[in-house]
Amino acid sequence: VPALPSRRRSLPCRAVAAKVAGKGCGRRSASKTYMISPLVLAASASGVLIFAQRPLSVLSFTGPDRHRFLHGLCTADVNALRGAGVAESAVVDAAGNTQDLLTVLDGGGDELLALGEPGRGSELHAFFDRYLFPADAVSVAEASGEYSCYEVVGEAAGSLLADALGSELPHPLPANGEVRRLDGSAAWLLGSGALAAAAPAAAQEGERSFSVLLKDEPRLAGSLAAAARHLDACSPPWEALRVRRGLPRRGAEFAAAGAALKVPPLWLGRWEAVAVDKGCYLGNEVLVRLSRAKRQRLELYGVALSCAPAEVPAAGAEVRLTTTAEAGGGAGEAGAEAGAEAAAEAD
Repeated sequence: VPALPSRRRSLPCRAVAAKVAGKGCGRRSASKTYMISPLVLAASASGVLIFAQRPLSVLSFTGPDRHRFLHGLCTADVNALRGAGVAESAVVDAAGNTQDLLTVLDGGGDELLALGEPGRGSELHAFFDRYLFPADAVSVAEASGEYSCYEVVGEAAGSLLADALGSELPHPLPANGEVRRLDGSAAWLLGSGALAAAAPAAAQEGERSFSVLLKDEPRLAGSLAAAARHLDACSPPWEALRVRRGLPRRGAEFAAAGAALKVPPLWLGRWEAVAVDKGCYLGNEVLVRLSRAKRQRLELYGVALSCAPAEVPAAGAEVRLTTTAEAGGGAGEAGAEAGAEAAAEAD
C-alpha cells in the first residue's frame, strides 16, 4: 500500500492516473493495457482524491418518537436533525465507554438511519431494542442489506460524483452536517464523510468530502463501484484509509476482545460526536466531567513507522516514543517519554 501524505491532504490524482497506466503499481506487464476512465483523468487535473466503498451496518428508526428515542441513547444531538441533517455520534455504556461509533442521518423522510461498522447490525439492534417500551411510538429494524455507501474526499469530489452518477448533483452541494437527496432516486449526499470527520482540520482547510448513501439502487451502485475500481490499483483499501485518517474501529482502537482498557469517545478524539449540553442520555454525566477536564488521561494518536514490514510491532504491543532535541550543539533526550498501547496495522 503506498504511503499517503499528511492527514490534511489526500492521495494525489496525478499519481493515481500514472499508476493505473502501469507506471508504479507493482510489476509492469508489456502485454497488458490499462484503460483510464475519463472521469479519473478529469479528477487528476484538479488535485487530490480518495474514493472508497465504506463497509457498514444500517439501522432504521421509524415512528413519531424516533428522534426522541435515539436522542436519549447516543451522544449526538439527534433532536437538532429534524427535517434533514447528519451527525457523527457514539453509543456508550453507563460509564461513558465507547461501544460503537455511528453516523446518524435524517434524510428528510419518515425514518432515521444509524450507520455503524459492518457486522454490528444485530448487536446494535439488540441494544436499542432492549430500551424500547410499549408506549414508545418507534420501531427499530436492521436494514444493512438494503444500503451501500461510498466515501469521496478531495478537491474534485463534486465533479467526480456527477460524472460517476451520470446526473446533476444538488445545488448548492451540502456543507458539513447537511444532507441532500438526489432527484428521482433513493440516494443521499452527505456533506461530511466518515473520513473527513476523522480529520476535521482537513475539512476546515476547504477539503471537499461527501458520503453517498444508496438504498436499493443497483444502477447507481454499479456506476460508483466501476469508478472506484479504476483507483483500486493504487488507492489503499478501506482499512488502510481509516487508519491513516484516524478513524477508530471497534476491536482495534476500542472495545477490543479481552482488553481491560475502557475508552470514552473523547479519548478517541471524537469530540464532534459528543453533545455535552443536549440533556440527559446514557453516559452523559461521565462525558460532561471529562469534557471539562483540563487534560485527558489518554488520547489516541497515529504513529508513522519507518521500518521494514517484518519489524512492525504486533497489534497490542507497547510502543515507547521519545523526542530528541538539539541542546548545546548536541542531541539530547528531551525527557518526554510516553508509553502508548498501539494497535499496529500492517498490510
